[in-house]
Amino acid sequence: MYRVGIIGLGSIAARYSTPDDAYPYCHAGGIRFCETTELVAVADMSAERQVEFQQTWGPGFPDNSINYYETDVQMLESEDLDIVAVCVRGPHHFQVMQNVLRADIKAIFLEKPAGCSLEEVDTMTAGADAKGIPIVVDYTRHWGPHLIRLQLLIEDGLIGEVQTVIGYCGGGVLSFAIHTTDMICQFAGYDPVAVTGFVSGGGDVPEPYEPEPAIIGSTIQFESGVIGFHVGNHGTRGGFSVDILGSEGSVQTGFYSGATVHRAGKLVDNDTLDLPANASPFKVAYKQITDSLDGGALPHCARDDYTAVNEIGFATIESSITGQTIQLPCQNRKRLIFANG
Repeated sequence: MYRVGIIGLGSIAARYSTPDDAYPYCHAGGIRFCETTELVAVADMSAERQVEFQQTWGPGFPDNSINYYETDVQMLESEDLDIVAVCVRGPHHFQVMQNVLRADIKAIFLEKPAGCSLEEVDTMTAGADAKGIPIVVDYTRHWGPHLIRLQLLIEDGLIGEVQTVIGYCGGGVLSFAIHTTDMICQFAGYDPVAVTGFVSGGGDVPEPYEPEPAIIGSTIQFESGVIGFHVGNHGTRGGFSVDILGSEGSVQTGFYSGATVHRAGKLVDNDTLDLPANASPFKVAYKQITDSLDGGALPHCARDDYTAVNEIGFATIESSITGQTIQLPCQNRKRLIFANG
């Protein structure tokens, strides 16, 4: 069993679900359901959050199996951890990650947004590379079991050669819509080369940050020749969904929806696709991480994957500000966005 510690006890760590949920949408639930992980420690500066966690999630774990800490440093210095989940708000990621990278651990599960600038992401990635440990960024919707199955089927030619991927989701470019940015890459590939973006909005943020805008839309060019379209103003179309258009067919799917597959002009019977049953995306993600630690493949949404997704996100903002198509990698690594997701 791999020992896991959580830093930050907010919504994505524990408050979006309870132990009664069959498919928990939070780290605590995913760790609990994953057969290769055990939660041994949590850290949060709020005593109220600690009490809330203990009251809600305590009964779901063995008695006295979780140690509670006020700070990340206390937890990291006191515990023998294998995996650390960083679940604080985006502007705190960089400092917390410096502390985590000094600890003797095997893997990091980092909440999105990975960082508030590309420079921050670069520095964290270099630190992890130097230690030889993976960072996995939580683009949660990626780990819907049916989406992972469809990803494999499409890679194997289900709809021929992928030509276009259209993703739907509005909201903050880095804190929210980034989930769909990853879903576009999940089916288009993680090789973006250029982005043209349109964003709106802002607001008051602390210095030296710039406000995080919401996405209106973007066009993403991939080295493979695939074109991605990110639709922010998507009307009644559900968010976190994608249309994948291939040379021989199409797939319409999403995290909160099933799959509609057409091939050669005919509707494909989903029973022939062997789509798996639902499961907590966090359970799936933690199992990928531990499988990797056991010598398996690198987890999804690790180094090259999250690097590509972040390049697209920041380039979308950069393109809208400059009015230009941004070639990747984005040259402005220092633009600091208050991505508070």
